[in-house]
Amino acid sequence: MFSRATRAITGIASSLSVTACSVFGSAAAPEPDYTVILSEPPFEVRDYGELVVAKTAMADGSRAAFSRLFNYISGANTGGRDIAMTAPVLNTDNSDGSKIAMTAPVLQSGEGAREMLFVLPDNMTLEAAPAPTDSAVTLDTIGPRRVAVVQYSGFMARNATAEETRLRDWMARKNLTAQGSADVAGYNPPWTLPPLRRNEVLIPIDAK
Repeated sequence: MFSRATRAITGIASSLSVTACSVFGSAAAPEPDYTVILSEPPFEVRDYGELVVAKTAMADGSRAAFSRLFNYISGANTGGRDIAMTAPVLNTDNSDGSKIAMTAPVLQSGEGAREMLFVLPDNMTLEAAPAPTDSAVTLDTIGPRRVAVVQYSGFMARNATAEETRLRDWMARKNLTAQGSADVAGYNPPWTLPPLRRNEVLIPIDAK
């Protein structure tokens, strides 16, 4: 899950199936397991285990990146397997040293890289996941980590910078030390009514 850049995933409504969420904000897609260490709504501290992700570069835009990943879980893989969609979808942007997320937490990308990631179901290991048939899609893992989180509704990208500031202020009051840049996570497709959307900013922190 986690950054300051706020370019989010947009224009993907035509690609998302009804397995994701409805216009009223209900979410059928499962999320990665996590343990809540501290809860002071809208803030939380969570522990996530290792995540297996499919990822692709966003050089040609978020719509194309989303389509490649959606095609992967829809059968564009060795064996032609359908893979359950999870939420959220991660969008990373390291062009200014930051990252952004939007699909179940976490990501690692090279300096200057922009990537979109789908988190694969919890029961799928890197070894067991079918290989993508599109060379622009690769598989990777995100190691276990602890993150500070703030949840908010409305437009994910538009409000992300202010929410990151609010989260960092809360972290300072709780003496929580950031161990990386932030991500922005969105759990609903664009057609969900803004007041019913679930968005999050996540920042990795020291697990002590």
